[in-house]
Amino acid sequence: MLTANIKNNPSGIGFYMTPYTVPRARFSGLFIVATLSIFAILLSAVISTRVQAQAPTPAVGPVKGAVTVPVIAQPKKPVAQPPKSKFNASTALNKAARQPMLAERITKSFSMIGQKVLEPRARRQLEDSLKEFDAALKELLATSPTAEIRENYELLDQLFGDYKGIEAKPATLASAKELAEQNEELVWISQKGAMMIQAYAKSPRSDLIATAGDLRTLSQRIAKLYLFRSGGIRSDVVANDLKKAEAEYRNDMDRLLRAAQNSDQLKSELALAETQWLFLKQGIDRLNANKSSPIELEFVVKACDNILEVMERVTKLYEAMKA
Repeated sequence: MLTANIKNNPSGIGFYMTPYTVPRARFSGLFIVATLSIFAILLSAVISTRVQAQAPTPAVGPVKGAVTVPVIAQPKKPVAQPPKSKFNASTALNKAARQPMLAERITKSFSMIGQKVLEPRARRQLEDSLKEFDAALKELLATSPTAEIRENYELLDQLFGDYKGIEAKPATLASAKELAEQNEELVWISQKGAMMIQAYAKSPRSDLIATAGDLRTLSQRIAKLYLFRSGGIRSDVVANDLKKAEAEYRNDMDRLLRAAQNSDQLKSELALAETQWLFLKQGIDRLNANKSSPIELEFVVKACDNILEVMERVTKLYEAMKA
């Protein structure tokens, strides 16, 4: 029991509490009970804290207007990222200059299948050319050095989607005529892309690569046009187109033959291309004398492919030159 005693308070303020004497045995029991109670409370608090720490944090979405508090996460191993595509002028130009050739080759092969000219060979060429055109187009899009060049290849990508839709049809005369019209636009946009890259990477080497690339394209265009003439496709313009293509071939080849950068190996390859051109001209003369001859038509197609094979090597040699 605690009692108030004002008399014995020296300050005279408040109360002076006179302690009541508690028996020793009773005091010891109360002390033990109090101590155990405090220990129990502390133990309960520790257990509660550990349970909360182990409990999963509920997944909640962001609250509008709430302040985001950054969470410090454990450092993770860096994830390997694919390397960014780099623009290599000579490689890109060679690839770009192949696109119009591949467009001509696809249409040529389709026409061969429709007219049953070297059909197994034509089917292989068609499949390979479609795959290569698509793969190269993706690379050219990824490495375009300017926005203007990229826009050109984005348009080419759209055109190629339509082109593949026509090519997937049976090789009839109607579908061949439809493909022939689309082919002209596809070739033009492909050539435009090559010219843009050539202008971007202007150098004597780039001019040689572009010219050799044009000869590759013309080798397939000439074969395609003779197949068109045989199948009655674009008959109103095919004669003029053939005349123009053959004249362009001679101008481009003469330009390469005069190039001061030609090595002995290049001179040898260009001489071989000239020999194949003579064989082609002989085949054309015989085909003009007998326009319905499938044998002479096959000879012209093969001679054009032989020229393409040589010009592939020539273009690679120009590409490997030091700038």
